Amino acid sequence: MKKEAIHCILWFSIFLLGITFTISATLLQTLPNSSKSALLLFSICFIIIGLIASAVHYRKYVKIKTLIDHHAPVLAHWTYDISSSSTLKAALSEQKNNTISTAILSLILGIIFSLVFAYSGGTHILYTGYTLAILIILAFIIGIRCILTYYEKALKIPTEVVFGEDSIYFMNQLYGLQKSIYFLENVIITQGPEAVLQLVYGQYDIDDTPTYIISIPIPANKLQVAEHLRKYYLDLIAYE
Repeated sequence: MKKEAIHCILWFSIFLLGITFTISATLLQTLPNSSKSALLLFSICFIIIGLIASAVHYRKYVKIKTLIDHHAPVLAHWTYDISSSSTLKAALSEQKNNTISTAILSLILGIIFSLVFAYSGGTHILYTGYTLAILIILAFIIGIRCILTYYEKALKIPTEVVFGEDSIYFMNQLYGLQKSIYFLENVIITQGPEAVLQLVYGQYDIDDTPTYIISIPIPANKLQVAEHLRKYYLDLIAYE
């Protein structure tokens, strides 16, 4: 839940940054026309992307909070230590890699923006662009350090899975009947070193190969509950 709140704040900050750039491009008469055009172009992108992304993450935050606080129907929930499960450690490692990849992509886009802005005007604009690029690199370094620290601590904190009527909160993520453009196609229980409830997402009418598989470990005393959950979600997607 905290993760969605942070994402919401960050994307809303991008939206506010776009507003700031728009006002700056309008009020600063000393800016060359080429610099104003570049600034307005990027500010419009920041406004649109920031507004949409912050709204999406805010909706997720509200739904997660409602689910965790049991203000919405909860079918089952349990907790476990991430360090005790190879499945959970693999899921956490994947989340960390995805977060780092997103940070690297943001760094690249930020540097591109800085360089485009730097070379769109005179000498003072050039220095401003270089300064902005340096600040972005410093923010990236600090961000990477925070990411590594966060995921290192996450290994030591118990995590909770909450099963709602049409959504599941697991590893700080909210999963529903749809993931991106893919839909929940199957729910299975696998037995191995640890029992796992798997949510299988895909588009079987196009390709019978699963696109995403979300694996949720099942404690030994929750196997019967997991079987009821499997049947419930299968009935739900069959009805949909």
